[in-house]
Amino acid sequence: MDRSELLTVSQAAEAFGATSQTIRNWIRAGQVDAVRIGNRFLIPRQEIDRIRGAAPVIDGDSPWDISTAPPKPLQRRGARSTADPTDGMLGA
Repeated sequence: MDRSELLTVSQAAEAFGATSQTIRNWIRAGQVDAVRIGNRFLIPRQEIDRIRGAAPVIDGDSPWDISTAPPKPLQRRGARSTADPTDGMLGA
């Protein structure tokens, strides 16, 4: 296996659009096969392709899509009370 066929956790996270900690959690849970060399995990490119192939790709449903419509104004709770806010407090 060539070195170019192994990806670091950071490279795998970038490929998945996830964080490095998420990839480490997947490795620990057995969802991603990885090779441990010293204190580093290396993930075969075939493993990345296998997981990406199983994941559905949905166009246009990104949480980062920004709506161009103006936001709706917030609803008011009701009329403001003119009562003394300290009413009913002990020592007031």
